[in-house]
Amino acid sequence: MNELMKAIVLMDDVLTVQNVKKPTKVEPGHLIIKMDSSAINSGDKFFLKHPTPPGAVKSLFDIKGVSGAGEVLQAGEGVPKEYLGKNVTFYRQLRFSESVVGSWSEYTHVHFLDCAILPDGADPTEYSGSMVNIITPLAFLKQIINEGHKGIISTAGNSATGIALLGFCLTYNFPLICIVRTEQGKEELEGLGTKNIIVQSDPDFSTQLTDMAQTLNTTAIFDGVGGDILNKILPSILRNSVIYSYGYIGDAVPFTFHTSVLALKNIIIRPFSNYNTETVKNPENLEKAVKEISELIHLPHFKTKIGKRFRLEEIEDALAYSGGNGKKPVLYHI
Repeated sequence: MNELMKAIVLMDDVLTVQNVKKPTKVEPGHLIIKMDSSAINSGDKFFLKHPTPPGAVKSLFDIKGVSGAGEVLQAGEGVPKEYLGKNVTFYRQLRFSESVVGSWSEYTHVHFLDCAILPDGADPTEYSGSMVNIITPLAFLKQIINEGHKGIISTAGNSATGIALLGFCLTYNFPLICIVRTEQGKEELEGLGTKNIIVQSDPDFSTQLTDMAQTLNTTAIFDGVGGDILNKILPSILRNSVIYSYGYIGDAVPFTFHTSVLALKNIIIRPFSNYNTETVKNPENLEKAVKEISELIHLPHFKTKIGKRFRLEEIEDALAYSGGNGKKPVLYHI
């Protein structure tokens, strides 16, 4: 019996494909998954060059990759029976485990609360990077509702996280204003069912945002970009708004403002991480959220945008790939 598998391992800051021990014994509460594919998200690239954040789940053998999709081969004690034999999408950072195996491998071992069950007949590759982009907006929406907000402004636009946030807001009829960079982004979101969209380059951007924010009472700002977009929206957002800082891709341009704006409008800026929400920290809440995601994941808002596919041995080419319109490189395993 073959006890080894191929996996991408980080050694001395270099990624290499190695033969490592295959997970064969499933721990309680865990799943052994035969990998179909793993989309590479921006967070994967970021943390290859930066220290692993405190509390993040580390992989056995330092196998990289946190997202993926595949077929459940074994389910441990305490796992709901509906997982066995199903295809799932997962994000291995949601539930701490000392026996997790990274997703850039032929097989993985993760906690079942990292996973959402895919519909029968769905192509797993289409969800190979979805879970992180789904749990974040769901946890955000639950948090801001609990804090008393009645509407959201999203700078995440037509990114994967922004589209997933749109899916939840449409499902639960929660007001959302989407800010996009291009007319193409606007057309994409219109095709997914929303009309409250503003293009950053529109000459009437500030007026449109001010009017929409007042009409929809959007005091929660989900910032998936950072930098200059915050400079642009700050004068238009409502008094008593809270900016939840999640993204950083716009950090090349600093966020600059007069402190009087914060004082006079009572604006609060705070970091947002799904790890720190009650949805993710509380196992009972996380299990409810995973079930909720499994019931809604058939909607088009929750699919991964697939760019080009790469073999494990082509990891460097995969990391260098830049697809248009948010399309991601995908490592495939079959």
